[in-house]
Parts: sequence; structure tokens; C-alpha cells
Amino acid sequence: MQETKKNKKLNFRNKLSQSFHSDSLEARWEKTALIAVLVFIVIFSVALTFVVNMFYTNAVRERINSLHTDTVDTYFQSYTDSESSFTNGAIQFTNNFRYSDKMEAWIISATGKPLISSSGLLIDNTVQMPDYESALNSGNGRGEWIGKMNGSESVMAVTNILKNDEGENIGAVRYITSLAKVNMQVFLIMISVIFLIISVACLLFTFNKVFIRSVASPIKELKNTAAAIAKGDFSVKPQYDRKDEIGELYDSMGYMATELGRIDNMKNEFITTVSHELRTPLTAIGGWGETLISMEDTDPELNKKGLQVIVNESERLKKLVEELLDFSRVQQDTFIMKKEPIDVLAELDEIALVFGESAKREGKELRYDAPEIPAMCKGDAGRIKQAFVNIIGNAIKYTDEGGLIDIHANIVDAELIIFVRDNGCGISEEDLPRVKEKFFKANDRVHGNGIGLAVADEIITRHGGTLDIKSKLGEGTIVRISLPLGLDG
Repeated sequence: MQETKKNKKLNFRNKLSQSFHSDSLEARWEKTALIAVLVFIVIFSVALTFVVNMFYTNAVRERINSLHTDTVDTYFQSYTDSESSFTNGAIQFTNNFRYSDKMEAWIISATGKPLISSSGLLIDNTVQMPDYESALNSGNGRGEWIGKMNGSESVMAVTNILKNDEGENIGAVRYITSLAKVNMQVFLIMISVIFLIISVACLLFTFNKVFIRSVASPIKELKNTAAAIAKGDFSVKPQYDRKDEIGELYDSMGYMATELGRIDNMKNEFITTVSHELRTPLTAIGGWGETLISMEDTDPELNKKGLQVIVNESERLKKLVEELLDFSRVQQDTFIMKKEPIDVLAELDEIALVFGESAKREGKELRYDAPEIPAMCKGDAGRIKQAFVNIIGNAIKYTDEGGLIDIHANIVDAELIIFVRDNGCGISEEDLPRVKEKFFKANDRVHGNGIGLAVADEIITRHGGTLDIKSKLGEGTIVRISLPLGLDG
């Protein structure tokens, strides 16, 4: 039984020590709150003791002062004929003293010798009387002292100097009252108040502990959720029912996990797509290379066809690598552009001509309409071309055989507006806001890496323009490009 109690005490001490040395939010709050409560109790107790003690002491002082009136001085002036006469007056005064149950009155001679006490006890002539000394030196003939009588009992002593009509010192009356009851009263009040403060503090501490735990527990769950997300588990969804700031944090954490999961899936799809995009031309190049090497008889027509495939697939690989490098530069904010005066429409004319032939070979029609005037701005011709290639290439890619791609450009208020319309597969309403995001592909049936529009949007934005997309699933897509003209930018 004793061993069990010892174990319980040991466990309690260990928990208390662990809590005190822990750096958790709850432990830090408990330590801070405990220190704050202790400091408050100490400061409040000291201040309250001083105030209450001063209040009761003043009450005692006022009571003593109310006893010594002018009639006391008048009374003793009639006994100034001789020392024996003064002594007789002192005896009558002490015998008739009505407050002997509350205090003691001493009569002191003009020479400072205590003559008699209302208690009837003999007075030690060697006793120290600081209040009497103070009264002699004060201007109003009054002195006060609070201390311990005979080294034990706490008392208040007040001395009033007696003077005759000529202002001469004829003696003094010393009133002495015990402060034991006052000190006990102060002590009881202090104990009661401190007990009340500690009770209220414990109650508040308990309520706050419950509150802080209601905060700390969800935060711990968020910490575990964050750790799971850091390890790649994006399926975790922290649950919190209350609609407060922590609830908003839970919602944000859940949204973050969902978005990270979506981006991770897009990344994986991107890697798969890029791997496929790389494998296809590499397979063609490798296959035709092996074919040409293994041929015993030279066939000029077959050689030309194989070399053309190798060249085309090499260009395709080069374009893919360039897109990846550009995207990496965009992500790392090292996407450099060399701006100089260029004619944007001249660049668009060239791209439209190239894609017009490409579309025709695929059985699609590309219409191009633009004013035959310069559209000058300060920009990077190569990057502008790259943006046009990505946008028009997408329009052709997602348009079926027999479809139409329409490119229309016009200058409106010092701004070049370009519309690229197609009647291809279109984009669904839920996918439309995300088509310019990295890695996103709205249609997995068409090859591509999902970064073309992201790079194009970056290029247009860095030229001070905008790229907007409208689309309907099954009807087609409209891309609107606006670029500010002028050589001041």
C-alpha cells in the first residue's frame, strides 16, 4: 500500500517535471499562467496588506486622538502647583480613565519620568518611549510610535505634551493600545482575500486549461497532418467541426492537401507524358538509324525518307527540350528576354504562313486576316514567336480533320488584339480556369506536355499584355491576345 502511494507520488512528480520542462504550447501556457498568478498573488497580497493595515491603524489612531481634547490640558493645568499636586492629579485621571479595557494611559512628569499607569502596574523607568521623544521635538506636541512593547506585543503609543498657559511643558499623557486584534483582523482579511483570489485563479486556470487544450489538440492534429503531407500522403483530411479561426486553418490545410495531391498527380502525369513524348521520337530515330545501318543495298529514296524522319524527330525533341528549359526558367524566375523594336504582325505573319501549310497537310483549314501595316513594340521577337507557336499549335492540335482555325488581328487604341478561334473539341467549364496552369492537360487524347500555354501566358504577360481564353466543350475555343504597342516600354 505504501509502495503504491510512493509510486503515485513519483509519477505525479515526473509528470509535473515533464510538463514544466516541456516546450509544447500547452506547457508554455501553463508555466506562464502559473508564474503570472503567483506574481499577481504576491503583489496583490503585499499591496492589500499595506492598505488594510493602514486603514485599521488609522482607525486606532483616530480613536486615540479623539480621547485627548483640550479639556485634558485644562484638567492638568489645575495641578501644576507642585510635583506632588501633579502626581495627585495624575492618580485621579488614571483612576477615572474610562477606556482602560481598550488601552492604557500613562502620565509622564515634566522631567520625562513615567509616574503612573491606568493599569495600576508599576512602570519601568528605563523603558524606551520613542513617541515621547518625538512629541518633545515636534511643533504640535504630539508623537507616535508603533512597535513591540517589551519585545513581544505589538502596540501603538501616542504621546501628547501637556502645557500651561505660558506654553511651558508640565508633563505628558501617553496612550498605549495593543495592535494584536488589528493585526489578527488584517491577517484574517488577508487569508480570506488570498483564499478567494486563489479560488478564482484556480477556476480561471481550469477554464483556460480546457480552452488551451481545445486549441492545442487541433494544432497537434494539424502537425500530424502536415507531417503526413510532408511524407507524400495527400489523402489526409483533418476534421474540425467548429467554424472559428482554427476551423478556417483546418479548411486551408485540407484545401492545401487536395491541391498538393492534384499537383502531384499532374506532375506524375507530366512525367509520364514527357517520357512518352521523348520515347516516340527517340524510337523513330533509333529505328530508322538501325534500318539505314543494316541496309546492304543503297536505296536513295529510302535513305532520304529515313534521314528526313530523323531530322524531323530531332527537331521535335529539340522543341520539347526547349519548352522544358523555358518552363524551368519561368519557375526559377530566370526567364530572360532581350527586348528591341520589333514588328509583331510581321512575326505573326510568318508563324501563320508556316502553320497554314502544316494545317493543310493535316486536312484542316487555317484562315488568317491581319492589317498590312506595322505593329511596332519593344519586345523579344523569338519569345513572341514562341507564344504564337504554342497558341496556334494548340488550336490546330485540338481541332479534328476538316476543322477550321481562324486567326484575326487588328490594332485598336495603340493595342494589338489577336483572336485565335477554332471549332475543335473545346474545354469544359470546370477545366477552363486551369488551362494556363503548369502540367495541366484538358484532353489526354492529344499528345502534349501541358506547359505550352503556361509559357505563352508568361511571355505575353512580360510584354505587358494579356492572354484570355473562352471555350465550350464540343464547340471550340477562342484565345484573345492583347499586346500594347509603342517603343517606350
